[in-house]
Amino acid sequence: MNAVGIVFSNIGDKHVPEITKKRIMATVPFGGRYRLIDFVLSNMTNSGINKIGIIAKRNDQNMIDHIGTGKAWDLARKRGGIRVIQPYGDDSDGIIPIDNRLETLKGIMYYLDKTDEKYVILSDCDMVGNISYADLLHNHIAQNADVSVLYKRSSEYVSWKRTRTLLELDENERIVTVKDSSKAKKGDALFLGTMILQKDFLKRHILKAVHYGYKRLSDYCKEFSADITMKGIEFKEYSEYIDSLESYLKCNLDLLKLAVREDLFRKIYRPIYTSVNDSAPSKYGMNAVVENSIIADGCIINGTVKNSVVFRGVKIKSGATVSNSIVMQDSEIGINATLNHIVTDKNVIIGENRMLCGHQTHPFYIDKGAII
Repeated sequence: MNAVGIVFSNIGDKHVPEITKKRIMATVPFGGRYRLIDFVLSNMTNSGINKIGIIAKRNDQNMIDHIGTGKAWDLARKRGGIRVIQPYGDDSDGIIPIDNRLETLKGIMYYLDKTDEKYVILSDCDMVGNISYADLLHNHIAQNADVSVLYKRSSEYVSWKRTRTLLELDENERIVTVKDSSKAKKGDALFLGTMILQKDFLKRHILKAVHYGYKRLSDYCKEFSADITMKGIEFKEYSEYIDSLESYLKCNLDLLKLAVREDLFRKIYRPIYTSVNDSAPSKYGMNAVVENSIIADGCIINGTVKNSVVFRGVKIKSGATVSNSIVMQDSEIGINATLNHIVTDKNVIIGENRMLCGHQTHPFYIDKGAII
């Protein structure tokens, strides 16, 4: 595929500060065994993209450990492969603010200058979906667009704690308005954090956009729409944008639906890869009850788990009940404890007879290593 992939690894850190306090968005655990970056890396490699640059802050050791050589995604190559890149600029510490996309792209031109591919695919890490970038590139070329933007239609009226980017398109899929909103009505077009454009176009317009003070390429393209053709490409399969603790819980619990699992994981030619951690099978006691849940390897379940996602190495003791919750790696839920709409980070210990309850719109988060 004649495209290089550029991944923003922590552009959405500030949206979920509870979970990203000690990690970046790319390495947020998901679905019992994955990290969020697994989806975009898998989507790119499944589409034939074998040269990927991941934009990161300094000292993102968790991400480096997770990716390794890129072997899990068939990216351990002599030519191409995967590379963690840092955006350099004029700041006193040499690092551009990572939440400014255009400044960031300006700061990685040294990387793009070394690539031979004609097209660039830009993607965030905070969207879960199984996407064929090959199909997107085909549509981009067919539409003769300067910039193509991936979006989905809202299936219902929704509101969010943070604003999201909405697009207004004409009958030819040309984008006529880009705006931020904290709500969307049924049928509104929601930006999914992915853009496709020619590398020469990107290099030509980045300096101009930064000079005029723009932070988003879409805003710049809209302002100069007379000279730039920006079109939308609709994505009709499952996708979820994670920009709050609420959406993080919802997206994980969506995996309990068969249709969602099939959309994400049961595409023969588009599997989702991750680094492998071998563990023993989970052990279930005589009184264990598990209903509609995902249980990773290495767990010991002696209590009740309903409608929840449980990561590796978790211990749920007798009489404990975990419902509508996420329990991350190596946590322990004590005897007769009750959790409902809870997100526990790694290595959390919940004592005996504790009762913790949130709500689907306001889940309760327990920090990494906490003892309650």
